[in-house]
Amino acid sequence: MTLRTTTVTELGEAKYSLLGHIFGSHCERIGLVRTVLGAIPQYTIIPMLILIHTTLTVLLYQWLLAPLLGTPKVRWADHVIIDRYRIKELTWFDKFNCMFCGYANGLATMLNTELDHAAAMPERVPAWKWPFLAIICIAYLPIYVVYEINWFIIYDVLVATPLGYHRVTPFQANAVLKEANWGGVHGTLFRVWLKMFKNVALRAAMDLDQIESSWCPLVHFEKRKGVIYPSHHERFFGPHELEKMRDVLRTVGTVSTRLPKY
Repeated sequence: MTLRTTTVTELGEAKYSLLGHIFGSHCERIGLVRTVLGAIPQYTIIPMLILIHTTLTVLLYQWLLAPLLGTPKVRWADHVIIDRYRIKELTWFDKFNCMFCGYANGLATMLNTELDHAAAMPERVPAWKWPFLAIICIAYLPIYVVYEINWFIIYDVLVATPLGYHRVTPFQANAVLKEANWGGVHGTLFRVWLKMFKNVALRAAMDLDQIESSWCPLVHFEKRKGVIYPSHHERFFGPHELEKMRDVLRTVGTVSTRLPKY
């Protein structure tokens, strides 16, 4: 009878098998403590995402800006796709993480699309609509402040620090918008207000790109016409490539081009 030697990798797989393919792979790479410290704050983003969903994508754009500006409405079903829980090989914990990533990244894509529609109007807003826009802008300033503070604390401090993720500063996001002449047709005040929200929406999408590219780098099943996925999904694995995905996560840590800093 031939004796078989158990490798260190196999010991790691056994130790973290109950945590799932994704969480367990990160534990193997950076340890349980750092993984937990970076993972738990991610779930505290959920209330903020619900706030963004209700106050920005639904109330602000769908109910106020779209009718007032005459811009097209954006379909929820074309952006937020929650289907990766159907992969049988994933544990319930991994499936929950995939549902979270599907909601968060889909919502960020939807919000950026809506803001792009508002900024891409071919003509300036008629003067008779200015008072209505002024009321909307003033009413939404507290929401902007709440979003900025919470996102900074949750992602920049609590998530990015233990996991070594990159932070996108407001200045970096603003440079991207300036280069694209984003919202250039509008008057100064409304353009500045739009860019404020676009700045945070763009940073949120870039930050969530890093989270999803590490925690749920699996492609969606939904392929119908009209569905819009973030561009970083092009690097994701199919449901039959779980082991290949694990090899990447436990060695490199992500499929993003922005590798963890440590």
